[in-house]
Amino acid sequence: MKRIYKHGMVFLVFTLLLLTMIIGYISTSSESIISINGDSIDSVNMQGVKCSVDDNLIKLKTEHDIELIENSRDPITGNLTYRLPVTVLSIDNKTEPVIADSFISSIKINEATEYELEFPYIIKDGRKQIVSYEADYSLIKIPNMNKYVVEKGGVMFLLDPETESMQFYCLPEVMGYSQYRNTRIINGIEHAQVWAIRASFNEDGTRMIYYTERATEEIGNVWVKDTVTGEEKPVPNTPVYTKVLQWRENRYAYLLSFGKIIEIDTVELSSKTIYDAEDQGRNTLGFIYPYVFVPISDGETQIINLTNSKINVFNDKDYHRCIDICSVPNTYLLLLRYSCPNSINMGHDEAVVLDLSTGEKCVISIPDEYSISVFAPYRDYIRLNICKTGAVYNQMTYFIPFADIDFVD
Repeated sequence: MKRIYKHGMVFLVFTLLLLTMIIGYISTSSESIISINGDSIDSVNMQGVKCSVDDNLIKLKTEHDIELIENSRDPITGNLTYRLPVTVLSIDNKTEPVIADSFISSIKINEATEYELEFPYIIKDGRKQIVSYEADYSLIKIPNMNKYVVEKGGVMFLLDPETESMQFYCLPEVMGYSQYRNTRIINGIEHAQVWAIRASFNEDGTRMIYYTERATEEIGNVWVKDTVTGEEKPVPNTPVYTKVLQWRENRYAYLLSFGKIIEIDTVELSSKTIYDAEDQGRNTLGFIYPYVFVPISDGETQIINLTNSKINVFNDKDYHRCIDICSVPNTYLLLLRYSCPNSINMGHDEAVVLDLSTGEKCVISIPDEYSISVFAPYRDYIRLNICKTGAVYNQMTYFIPFADIDFVD
C-alpha cells in the first residue's frame, strides 16, 4: 500500500511539474497590465512570440536563452556549441510546445554562388509548415498552395517543403532582360542589378507582383507574374516601391513609393498615382481602399476618402508621433503605434485601433515603464508584444480579442 502511495505521489508531482511547464507558456494574467479606454482587462498571454507566414507562433529569445548560447562558446575557437531550438507555441493551452525539425535545401546560382538554406518546420494540418526564425532569407507564403517563395540575394526561389527542394521562381531572362547581363556602375564599382525582390500575391495566389531593376524605369521596375502560366511582364513607367499596402479584387495592388500611393492594374499592366503626400521621405502612410491615413507632426492627422475627396481630421495631438501602422485584413481598421515618451521611459508607447470609415478609436494602454514592440492582427485577436525598459529579450505577448474592442468618438 505504501509503495502504491509512493508511486502515486511521484506520478502526481511529475504531472504537476508538466502542467506548470505548459501553463508557464500560456496563461491568463491574474494582474492585468493592459487597459482598453482606461479600463483594465484580462487577456491571454504567453512568453514573447513572433508570427510565421502560416500563423504559427514562434518563441522569441529570452535573456536566459542568450546566456545558454554564450556559455556554450568554446574558449579556444570561440565557436558556439549550443543551438537554440525553434519552438512553436499555441494560444490553445491544450497544445504543448513543439520543437521544430528542419531540412536543408541547396541551389546553384552560378559558377561562383551556391546557397544551402536551412528551413525549420513542423507537421500541421497534414503538411510541412515552415517556421523560420532569424533566417538570412525572406519567406512568402503562396496563397492556396503548400509552397513558399524564398528571397535571398536579389533572387527568388520556389520552395516545396514536401520534396524539400528549391528551384528558380522568376525567369532568369525575359523580354531581353537578364539577371546576369544587366549591371550598374556606382562610384566606379560594378553592382549586379536586383533581379526580383518584394514579392506580393493577390488573395487567390494567381498573380504576383515584384520589384526588379533588370530593366529601365521606362520599361518598369514593377513586374507581374502570372503564377498559372508562368508569364512575366513589366508594368511600364513604374518606380521603386517600399512595400505593398493592399490588394483589391484580386487585381489591383497598391504600392507605397516615396510618399506616393500607386495603383497597379495587374490585368491591364498599367499604373497611376492615386495619392501624393508631396514628401518623398514619408514612409508612414496608412491605407485601406479608399481611405488614406496621413499622420501630421502637429497632431492634425488626416483621413482622406479618395472616392469623394472628403477629409476628416483625427485628433492625435496627445502623442509625440506615429511610428508604426498596420492594417487589419478585410476591415477598415488600422492598428497604430504612437510614441509617448515620459520621465520613466523615453521608449514608452500607446496603441490605437482606428476605424477609418467612422473615425472612431479604441486606445490600448500599458504602464509607463513598458514599451510595445509588436502591435499586429493575429486571427481573431490583436497581438501585442510588450517589455520593460531595457528588457527587449524578456517580452510578453498578449492576445486581445477583436470582440473586446470598444470604439469611442
